[in-house]
Amino acid sequence: MKILGKKTEKKVDEDFVKEGIETVSNTDFETVFDKKDQLFAKINHPDWKKYKDKIILMFQFLKDVKQKKYTDTPWRTLAAMIFTVLYIINPLDLVPDFIPFVGYLDDLTVFGFVLKLIGKDLESYEEWRLEQKSTVE
Repeated sequence: MKILGKKTEKKVDEDFVKEGIETVSNTDFETVFDKKDQLFAKINHPDWKKYKDKIILMFQFLKDVKQKKYTDTPWRTLAAMIFTVLYIINPLDLVPDFIPFVGYLDDLTVFGFVLKLIGKDLESYEEWRLEQKSTVE
C-alpha cells in the first residue's frame, strides 16, 4: 500500500479512502500485526478516546481472520481495515501527526469513512464475538 507518493494536492475524502483500499496487499495484512504497538500507542492519545474501542474491535477482527477463527469476511472489508490501520500509524500522512490540533484530523476522517463502508461487517463480527463468549461461559 502506498500512502505517500508524489507531492500532489490530495484531500482526505471517500474517493481517497476507496483508492487506498484498492492498493492493499496481503503483505500489508502482515505489516498491521508487525506495527501493532505503534497503533496502540497512537490510539491512547486523547483525540482517539471516542474511537478507541472501535479500533480495538477492528484489530481483533483482523486477528481473528488471520487465525482463521472468523472466516465470513469479504476482502474489501479486510482491505479497508488494513488501509485504515496503516494510515493511522503513518506519522507522515497527508497531515503530519505532529501538527497540533489538526495532526489527527485526517486519520480520524479516514477512520470515519471506513466505518461507514464496513459498519455492517464490523457489527456482524461483534455479534459473532458475543456469541463465542456466551458459548464459552
